Amino acid sequence: MVKMGWCRKKPKGFVNIDCGAEAEYTDTSGITWIPDAPFVTTGQISHNVSSQIYGASKRHSSLRYFPGLQSKFCYTLNATNDTAYIVRITFLYGKYDGRLRSPTFQLLIDTVNLGLILTDGSDTTVVKEIIVTAVSANIYLCLAPLQVGIDVPFINSIELRPLGSRMYPKTRQGYMMINNYRYNFGGDDVSFPQDKYDRTWWNFSAPDARSLVSTQDVTVTDGFSRDEAPLEVLNTAIVWQKDVNFIMSLNASGGINYVVLLWFAEIEQVNQIREFEVGIDGNWQEPINVKNTVGKMYEAYQWGYPSVNLTSTSYLGLRSTNRSQLGPILNGLEVYFVSDPVLPRTDVRDVAAIEAVKKHWNLSTWTGDPCLSVPYSWITCSLDIIPRIVELNLTSYNLSGSIPDELGNLTELTSLSLEHNALMDSIPDLSALTILQKLHLQDNSLTGEFPAWVETLPALEELFVEDNNLTGYVPPNLLNKRSLLFTYTPSPFLCTGTRTSCTPLASPMTSSITSVDDGGNGSSTVTIVIGCVVGGLGVTLLIFVAILISRWRKRKLLSRALHFAKKGGDPVHVAKGQTMAYSFIEVKEATNDFIDQIREGGLGPVYKGRLSNGTEVAVKRCWPIHKRGAVEFFNEVVVLARVNHRNLTSLVGYCREGQEQALLYEYSSNNELGTYLHGNGKLLSWSTRLAIALDAAQGLEYLHNNCIIHGDVKPANILLTSKTVVAKVVHFGFANFSCERDTTLQLHNADAKGTDGYLDPEFLENNRLTEKSDVYGFGVVLLELISGQEPINMTVLARDPSLIEWMRPLIAAGELKVVVDPALGDDYNLDAMWKMVELGMMCVEPRDYHRPSMTEVVQEIRDAIVIEEGSSVTARGL
Repeated sequence: MVKMGWCRKKPKGFVNIDCGAEAEYTDTSGITWIPDAPFVTTGQISHNVSSQIYGASKRHSSLRYFPGLQSKFCYTLNATNDTAYIVRITFLYGKYDGRLRSPTFQLLIDTVNLGLILTDGSDTTVVKEIIVTAVSANIYLCLAPLQVGIDVPFINSIELRPLGSRMYPKTRQGYMMINNYRYNFGGDDVSFPQDKYDRTWWNFSAPDARSLVSTQDVTVTDGFSRDEAPLEVLNTAIVWQKDVNFIMSLNASGGINYVVLLWFAEIEQVNQIREFEVGIDGNWQEPINVKNTVGKMYEAYQWGYPSVNLTSTSYLGLRSTNRSQLGPILNGLEVYFVSDPVLPRTDVRDVAAIEAVKKHWNLSTWTGDPCLSVPYSWITCSLDIIPRIVELNLTSYNLSGSIPDELGNLTELTSLSLEHNALMDSIPDLSALTILQKLHLQDNSLTGEFPAWVETLPALEELFVEDNNLTGYVPPNLLNKRSLLFTYTPSPFLCTGTRTSCTPLASPMTSSITSVDDGGNGSSTVTIVIGCVVGGLGVTLLIFVAILISRWRKRKLLSRALHFAKKGGDPVHVAKGQTMAYSFIEVKEATNDFIDQIREGGLGPVYKGRLSNGTEVAVKRCWPIHKRGAVEFFNEVVVLARVNHRNLTSLVGYCREGQEQALLYEYSSNNELGTYLHGNGKLLSWSTRLAIALDAAQGLEYLHNNCIIHGDVKPANILLTSKTVVAKVVHFGFANFSCERDTTLQLHNADAKGTDGYLDPEFLENNRLTEKSDVYGFGVVLLELISGQEPINMTVLARDPSLIEWMRPLIAAGELKVVVDPALGDDYNLDAMWKMVELGMMCVEPRDYHRPSMTEVVQEIRDAIVIEEGSSVTARGL
């Protein structure tokens, strides 16, 4: 009978979405459900949910699931800006896919990651209810797989309930509230229509308590009852004897901020004083006298904690004061845990540009905010309060057609990669991208004039346009610019001389023969023969030119190519970007005949040196057993020269002469991270450790995005530079190549022996390093940053010598303070610390498919920094 009221009332603004339904319907409870197709652009429908589970509830008989390689799958829900909503989502696995194990995935709303969805068992219904204030005309509800391509998110239903304008102000302060539970004390379960906002209040019976039912309706006013509890909750209560102290577990998870709301109304006609205290974990608040506070009986009074940190053992207590003649009273209770801060969405200018790009290239399955909380897999965003899109990588996305002009509106782009597609037409004017550093357009079918505007880009460092059909004039500034790595395919239709003397062929060679008739048959015959001969030559020339172009394209020549000496000869010194070729004599002079060895790796020793221009370098000299062939060495230098990131050491130069091979990197003078954690270095604060973790993670993420695997992640390979502490990852070359195409080379560090304590356990099984091997090593480093302990300590007797195995049971038991470095004291945010501990343990999972990607690691650390220090990373120093 209660639910049939739904049909009569038809509450305004309520939305009920059955995910996977094919048509609108009204269920047996009188609720009208609509299909989800208008709100989502991807996913597949299954009607295979076990009928033994969903019973009479039709909305549980189907679901939408999301296979594929996207980083997230989003619904776009219509909303009213600045209105608070209850968003309720239901997940029922039901073995729809015939598997025994249900998937695990993340729930995202707008820019907030609300955690994992764990559906333990096929018959377990998981309901998530979140109160969120809309920040625009829509709300993004997204599901993100933990492991892209492996985990398949699914969803059964979505419900939206608009709330009153004054309700739950926490959601207007930059947070979301996730419902833990609501209790109705002294009465039955309550839901819609008794609660006009469709909140469910569960009956709670307390021992040693007496139930009360009001003889008249309790009054609800804005002044004392902002969140509008229903009368069916306020009209009932439980009371205790004066000498009884009420204690109940709050069933909270450790390290999370909560909102706890209590509802009181004096509904017992007595002429005695009722005064009591409320406390959490024994911290008692000022006494409450409900009737005196509101001025009368039968008036609702809402009281609570707008922000309180709870642990898994936290409890709520009520006790009478000494002057009270009656025991405490309690009508209702709401407990919510508070989300991470709601961050602003991506800059509207970038969103508009990306929407145009998606429409142009039919990328409509990518929805939701481009940057937060999980970015599109082909986008990298800034850490600004309002994120900007700084990198766009659509390599090998099967794109066709032209390049959209709207890319020029992404004015914060530093890298644009569109290589290995089937793009056509001319390259649009992108000169507005004034801070663009990398423009990769190779291996397409682009035509038209060479984009001369690229020479106006002041920050450009890489320009790759080989394997296209460009024509016209190549500005000499591009060829002479020492800071530019420029590749193109030489062609008869391109020229590199001065503009006045440059006359490239506009089209392939053809022969035009004009016939002159002198009135004689013989002359006509000669003309025909000559025409045939010349025509045949024209065809031959066409074939010859085509062969030349094909060979030129396959060679993918560098415009200012790195030249290798003939065997035993001297190398030719040619600047290629900022990477220089050096002779062995120059390297010997720079290192003072290899006198100052600073490290020895698996490939050979590393020496400190100083070039003739004063630049300090670290010279990695390759042992003979690891020598490369000329082409292989050349390919490696090309790839390493493209590495350009503030958290990675840059390649300064190389040497290949005779039997000598060496790489020259920038030299970092400050100490390695291990010195500060385990040596005599200055104590690092927790905020500084978080910043170092982010720097190192971003460096590794960059390597992985460029198909480079480090293979030996450890504190010794993380250097701290400058007074404000910038962490740089070092020693990620020499390398081996495994990708088939030379423009997407994957590098594996040949120093594959790794380091004990940091080496991926799966490497010991298959002798193969992967990106997840780097994640494992980084996880160990992260645990070191947290604990201050080394990964293996054979001197300890009272615990496991392995840092991971020592921490694992302590973390499971919630013993955070035991594992945190004592040197930190209490100078850290508990939530941020828990987040990093959990991340570290995920990274060192024994099986690589349980570990996050470095992109996910970077995002988690960014979230922790926001929690620790607010919306921006503060300066940190040694």
